[in-house]
Amino acid sequence: MMLNAAIDIGTNSTRLLIARCEQDGIFPVYTQLETTRIGQGVGATGYISSLALSRTLKCLEVYMEKCRQYKVQKVRIVATSAVRDALNKKEVAQKIYDITGIEPEILSGEKEAKLSYLGAIADFEPQSTERQKVVLDIGGGSTELIYSQGKVVKAKSVNLGAVRLFENPDLLKDMSKMLYQLIPENLVQNSFLIGVGGTVTSLVAIKLGLEKYDPNLVHGSLLSLEDVKNIGKMLKSLSLTERQKVKGLQPERADIIPFGIMILEKVMELLKAPEIRVSEKDILYGMLKTLDGEC
Repeated sequence: MMLNAAIDIGTNSTRLLIARCEQDGIFPVYTQLETTRIGQGVGATGYISSLALSRTLKCLEVYMEKCRQYKVQKVRIVATSAVRDALNKKEVAQKIYDITGIEPEILSGEKEAKLSYLGAIADFEPQSTERQKVVLDIGGGSTELIYSQGKVVKAKSVNLGAVRLFENPDLLKDMSKMLYQLIPENLVQNSFLIGVGGTVTSLVAIKLGLEKYDPNLVHGSLLSLEDVKNIGKMLKSLSLTERQKVKGLQPERADIIPFGIMILEKVMELLKAPEIRVSEKDILYGMLKTLDGEC
């Protein structure tokens, strides 16, 4: 059994997916997520800090050891918003290479979006053939909207994410204007909206009251705009300590989740979308689908 692995270094978390890639799909064997927050402070300083990088490198060491244990054939590593915006991204990329022996791909916002789209839509194609599929990816540092026109995948990205908004609340005054830039004029109304990322998956876990996160229960779940607003109001009414105890919410995400919800709520309103379908399959699956054209 040949296994491949994808590692995504996001602004808030670093994630690993080890999977069996076959013609009929990608089948997970092992997954792991660590809140490394490599993007901490990037918005203010323009640089990845030594402390944030150290956390991420330690995580990568663990992930590479896990890949060796599983005898993974190929490993693909990508870095997204925080690293691509950092003034010291070349030094960061070199440190990652030194630890892993793999040159990380620093993705543009558009490439990040397209990989997320490829991963997100796979399980929802049969039930949405008559509706335009639109994927919303809310990350720590950026938000992407991706849709297809025929065989062409188009993407828009803005530098507004849950961590970036948390660290710089002044962006709130420009949030609506920035997110409006995501919405293409020719987008079909009543689109089939699919959400990926920690904000939407956390909201489902909170809605279900999950004591332990279960991706099988989260994947494919539906969130209404009313759900988003109600959970958002509930979380805003709590202190940080109280939010950290909410069932379904990772304590490490308790500080940024209200800001991710603000972004989600505003985009759904702009799209006039009454609901969003949540996908557990995102950029990690897109990375493996396009690994040397094999998956």
